[in-house]
Amino acid sequence: MSKQTKNLGLFQYDPQEDAAQTFNLDVALNENWDKIDDAMETKADLGEDGKIPASQLPDVDVSGAISAHNEDTGAHPDIRRQVSANALAAATAQQTAETALREIVKINSIIHVVPTQNGNLTYNGSAQSPAWNSYNPDIMTLGGVTSGTDAGTYTATFTPKDGYSWEDGSSAAKSVTWTITRAIVSVPVQNGILTYNGNAQSPTWNDYDAAKLTIGGTTSGTNAGTYNITFTPTSNYQWNDGTAGANTVAWSIAKAAGSLSLDKTSLSLDILSKTGTISVTRAGDGVITATSSNTAVATVSVSNATVTVTGKESGSATITIHVAAGTNHTAPANKTVNVISNIPSTTLADNTPAQIQAAAKAGQAPNLWSVGDAIGIKINGKFGTLSINDTYYTFIIGFNHNSSIEGNNTIHFQFGRNYRKIDIAFVDGGYVGFNVNDTNEDTSFKMTANGYNSGGWRASYMRNTICPAFLNALPTEWQNIIAYCTKYSDNKGGGTDTASYVTATSDKIWLLAEFEIRGARYYANSAEQNFQKQYDYFKSGNNTIRCKHNSNVINDSTRCIYWTRSVDVSNGSYFCIETHVAWSGASRGFAPCFMVA
Repeated sequence: MSKQTKNLGLFQYDPQEDAAQTFNLDVALNENWDKIDDAMETKADLGEDGKIPASQLPDVDVSGAISAHNEDTGAHPDIRRQVSANALAAATAQQTAETALREIVKINSIIHVVPTQNGNLTYNGSAQSPAWNSYNPDIMTLGGVTSGTDAGTYTATFTPKDGYSWEDGSSAAKSVTWTITRAIVSVPVQNGILTYNGNAQSPTWNDYDAAKLTIGGTTSGTNAGTYNITFTPTSNYQWNDGTAGANTVAWSIAKAAGSLSLDKTSLSLDILSKTGTISVTRAGDGVITATSSNTAVATVSVSNATVTVTGKESGSATITIHVAAGTNHTAPANKTVNVISNIPSTTLADNTPAQIQAAAKAGQAPNLWSVGDAIGIKINGKFGTLSINDTYYTFIIGFNHNSSIEGNNTIHFQFGRNYRKIDIAFVDGGYVGFNVNDTNEDTSFKMTANGYNSGGWRASYMRNTICPAFLNALPTEWQNIIAYCTKYSDNKGGGTDTASYVTATSDKIWLLAEFEIRGARYYANSAEQNFQKQYDYFKSGNNTIRCKHNSNVINDSTRCIYWTRSVDVSNGSYFCIETHVAWSGASRGFAPCFMVA
């Protein structure tokens, strides 16, 4: 700490403890000068003879003293003591003043503090010079680098002028560093939004100046997504936290709006076309999925950009197609396709006539149904003398029967069954039962009008009158699907077994032949079997017996015999019944057949 001199109490700095303090002009100089000046009032100056002039001697009361000088040393003892004391005081004052003067000179010539930079300089692009603490251009010379433009550290020098020295006694130049700090820059942020367009794109930046920041990292991109870019301050700049390292900033390319289009808005399926496809066009690579609102009617699968719809049964379904967001596109709105399926049910009775026909045409009927399966048909009309307005069931007796002659992709049916599931044949009021010799002509379900089999099946009353009337009693949708069927029969009759009598007819409604039921020839023309096959229904051992169509039970009283189209070659008046022969002019059971193709 500071101290004072012994004699005059002059202020002195402590070189160690006060080295960092700012030099105080009043305390260290002005007040010290005042103390010295006050002390100089008591100072006696020596004359040329080396003696203190009398004018500077203290006042002494000399009254009563002798006027003549007595040179005896013992004389005037008080005066001598006083003069000696005054002389000593004057010499002491002189010495003190000179000492003080030397101290003052010494204080004034020592530089206790090396100047330091005053305040901070920040880079502004222009040359700048620092201000200095403890710098006095009267006692020291400023040198070295005294101004600068770029941020960084510079070195200035301070050299004591003549008559001055540093506190360590040296007078060499001392180096002092000073700085210009980096200017503050903000971290840039992406300006605006980039959207995928298939081309490489680069963002623009808020607060980015190439003179202040060096850009690096991923500066451009094509695909939608997030990228990282780096910004590094150049040499004259820094971040707000005082660092100047690379700062990573994320930027992005947004996905473009997705799109979805389909090649159709509706789709129809049937047995001929059980599957259908929907072509999907979308922007980008989003995953395509599809769902069905009714998988019992239609199912879906997706392969690449194709949706395949498979019909399961009849009905309607809505197929919803979805495209997920892809690499570069958002998910578009879903689109739908309305599906109408006319796929036949595996339950024969659940199908429409058109569906049954479609299955036949497609060759799929055997895969859907079985021989013996039945379906109800509302019969409404009069055939012969019988009027019916009720539902009876027809059942399948064969698929693709005798296809080389009668055609492929066909279903053959026979009537019938009633609601009690009793196998029946239609009978009219003239039905005579098992009396094969009955001659009652008041009938409709007879084979010939004159009681002779001349002309065979082709010329029969049954073929030309009853069968067409029965067809007209069927619903229109059934009439529309019943196809002509080629059947070989004895079309001559007359009671002789002649092979050439067997020829073809084409019929929509027809009766079975003896061989088609029994699989063997008993009474029919022996050549018929060459063009016929036994139906699978009977080959499988199913019942050939029929009851009257209005029967509620099966017994001998309800059982009926029914006609075939085969003539009895041993008798010119008979046709075959399912197990025997009967007179052609009598009424027997009517069990019509038809073919769907």
